[in-house]
Amino acid sequence: MNSATTLSQVPASSAQHRSTSSPLVLVGDCLVVALCMVIAYVLRYVLNIGVVNDVPPRPGVIEYFIHYSAGFVLFFLLAMNLKLYDSNVTASVERSTMRLVNVSLFWAIMFLGSSLILKLSPPISRLFVGYSCALMCGLLPAWRIAYLRAAKRVGFDKNLVKRVLLVGCSPEHTELVERLTSNASGTYEVVGVVTTTECAEASCRDLPIVGSLDRLDETLAELEVDAITVADLELSYDAILGIAKVCERRFVEFTLVPGEFEVFSQCLGLRMIGSQPVLGIAELPQNRIFSRIVKRVVDLVGSMVGLLITAPITPIVAFFIWKESPGPIIYRQTRMGKGGKLFTIYKFRSMKLASESDGKARWCKRDDPRRLKCGAFLRKWNIDELPQFWNVLKGDMSLVGPRPERPELIVDFLDKIPHYQSRHSVRPGMTGWAQVNGLRGDTSLEDRIQHDLQYIENWSLSLDITIQVRTLFQYKNAY
Repeated sequence: MNSATTLSQVPASSAQHRSTSSPLVLVGDCLVVALCMVIAYVLRYVLNIGVVNDVPPRPGVIEYFIHYSAGFVLFFLLAMNLKLYDSNVTASVERSTMRLVNVSLFWAIMFLGSSLILKLSPPISRLFVGYSCALMCGLLPAWRIAYLRAAKRVGFDKNLVKRVLLVGCSPEHTELVERLTSNASGTYEVVGVVTTTECAEASCRDLPIVGSLDRLDETLAELEVDAITVADLELSYDAILGIAKVCERRFVEFTLVPGEFEVFSQCLGLRMIGSQPVLGIAELPQNRIFSRIVKRVVDLVGSMVGLLITAPITPIVAFFIWKESPGPIIYRQTRMGKGGKLFTIYKFRSMKLASESDGKARWCKRDDPRRLKCGAFLRKWNIDELPQFWNVLKGDMSLVGPRPERPELIVDFLDKIPHYQSRHSVRPGMTGWAQVNGLRGDTSLEDRIQHDLQYIENWSLSLDITIQVRTLFQYKNAY
């Protein structure tokens, strides 16, 4: 590698890297937030939608201007704190949507809470805040999606497209390329592969070869590259360090395919042991103090509402179960929860009595003869899971999380399925990311675990809401 390269030789397009997104995104968000609050003002004080009792005279627009300004500043601070304008977020429809919903929900809670504490005059209307939040949750993602599609189609914002160069080939690089090229917003472009001594060119037949590792510096001088990803995990430490130094000199982002750190790889970060920085897994998003409080409050409210809503149908379900198969209505079973703690899960019985009289634990299969006639209906519509609201209320489970499994089955999984036990780092859920993607019952356990780990690693309140909504319409493999 040529160490004599100077910064003056670095192409301008490579030197100015996209650590943040286009200013157009920020300007657009600000305009949408302002529009949402104006519409909310009209809904609350002009049209009086949702107003039940007599209210004081409508405050003037000028009087509310201070509230507009305070809400505007609060949104901006939350957006910065939650890294809403990080290039990796703005370039992804999915990440942008989830992050925008999170910011909007936190904004509503903090805006209303701070107004009550500060006793602003005129007082902030709860309906005004609620309408603003609901509008933000809908209009902000819609604006971002429209912007990304327009930028992709017209090509007016090249800051949204990141050009990636792979170093080496490995079994991991195929999956990496598929993920990058299948990105819905078209925000990644794989420019080619730099071969290594351990990497045969034949294994890179699906990508263009743009150079070799010993000419990496010259290759970067010729190409406009934003990021380098090392996909050859057989490279020596010195070789990887050399690549990182070249990236630093060329202002190119340096990344590694996780390899051994494939579990919770997105949570890897620098931690301190005494005064020594070390690489380790940071605290999972769901286990942070504020996140635990928010998730538990949502679980408590959701479980109580769920129990109230489902109370009228419980006698009806019980009648059909008892009529077809007299016996216990509620089925109790031992499952493993957070930290390996065992608990009793509750379900409406959907199987015949003594369906496992041989003592062997097994999943329900399509057209399983052990099912009751009404049991097939209960399982398809997830009605058999409704008693688990009690488990959520007790704290054994959450509304959303990896589905809890039976300990007798887990014993067999631990040695066969890598990283299986990692799913027990959070509370299990009534529904989960794997289930809404059709991975339930007698399906691939490896795929199910992968989805569970993705959920744990990328948890957010908006993701939980998305999963709960999708649960109402997902019936694949529900038998």
